[in-house]
Amino acid sequence: MITKIYGLVWLLGLLAVGITYLTGNLNPVMIVLFGFLSFGAVFMGMIGVLPLVSTHQSPPKH
Repeated sequence: MITKIYGLVWLLGLLAVGITYLTGNLNPVMIVLFGFLSFGAVFMGMIGVLPLVSTHQSPPKH
């Protein structure tokens, strides 16, 4: 579930960059803004994955 939402965040971000580029509004200030948003999305992905990786899962029952 989290990976679907995370993928949707990246898809919407890329769609926003594409629309901004096609309308001619992609200037250096917007590129920096999208860079900050991309950094936030990467950080959000790490926060979503690290608890799953660092905890010990109970062994599956046979």
